[in-house]
Amino acid sequence: MSQLNSKKRAQLPKSAFAYVDSRGRKRLPINDESHVRNALARFNQVIFEDEAARERARTRLLNAAKKYGIVPVGFMTGQLQSQMSEAVAGRLVIELGQVGTPGEFERRLRSALRDPSLSVLHWSESAGAYLDGAGRPATLPGDGADRAVTLLERQGRPMTALVHDRAVLANPDLVKTVTAAATLAAENERLRGQVEAQASEARTLPTGHVTFLLTDIEGSTSLLQRLGERYAPLLAEVRAIIRNSVGRLGGREVDARADEFLAVFDRAPAALEAALEIERGVQGRAWPDDVGVRIRIGIHRGRPTLTDAGYVGLAVHTVARICSAGHGGQILLSAAARDGVGRSRPTGVRLRSLGSHRLRGLREPQALFQVEAADLTTHFPPLRKT
Repeated sequence: MSQLNSKKRAQLPKSAFAYVDSRGRKRLPINDESHVRNALARFNQVIFEDEAARERARTRLLNAAKKYGIVPVGFMTGQLQSQMSEAVAGRLVIELGQVGTPGEFERRLRSALRDPSLSVLHWSESAGAYLDGAGRPATLPGDGADRAVTLLERQGRPMTALVHDRAVLANPDLVKTVTAAATLAAENERLRGQVEAQASEARTLPTGHVTFLLTDIEGSTSLLQRLGERYAPLLAEVRAIIRNSVGRLGGREVDARADEFLAVFDRAPAALEAALEIERGVQGRAWPDDVGVRIRIGIHRGRPTLTDAGYVGLAVHTVARICSAGHGGQILLSAAARDGVGRSRPTGVRLRSLGSHRLRGLREPQALFQVEAADLTTHFPPLRKT
């Protein structure tokens, strides 16, 4: 086959090529018998702009083969295999998006890759290993084994391993597409598991009249700017203090995002005790660069609606507004929370009335009370407008 240099290629008309893209670039020369044979061999290596362009080029190439009396058996076989692979992969993308169980996920992959012995292993952070369907640690096959492994990752971290016959790798395009589909399906399965776990956890939260405790860190943005990468460990330590206090006094964590933490209690006195313990724990800790970490806390009692996603209702919004109205080191209670506490206050703790305040988004003014104790700050600026 004579070589086509750039000058010769430029002199050939567009009709001498099986494919000319939208920018006028000429691909797959078919100007003579040898170039037609070469184009047949290279057809699957060309990236076409769309499927219509691919089909036009295929038709032109087959017509050129017929002109020179070439019977493209290998080409047609390769096209058939490619189409079959694409059909299998396309069907798999749809099917894997509908799987309901890990066992079904494995069965669909076995069918797509024609490997009845394929197994799916899932990575366990706690075990530091891939686990089989029975939860037992599994050993991945080595490079020289008759079994091969395809690893699926999420953000560079292990997620799933497919252990299959090494012959599966003979069709790299199919493996690539199946891997992409399996990765998406495994990620969807992980997210479904998280949602189901959260829903199951939410169903066990207390219902009826409950007491909410909401905390956040005053000036968290300034702390982040000052500490940089050291802010994350500080936030984790603050949350540990809050979680320990909430858990010890019978509360339940509802949500934790950014620097906010929402907990729920069956009893208002327990929420008050947790708030006092949190403030004392934060104030008694030495923080990096001697920064001052100041927590404001709002407490409110109400009757929210419990859904699979957590609590909804006016009580949730109210406790958020109460918390936002306070200052770092200040604990504020609504009248409903004050009534729920009643006389069950720790020794030396009093609730001082701050009067009624209009809080954004709430129709009625809210009577607010400040918690005071000998070891807590008692003097604060006027409540913040929320």
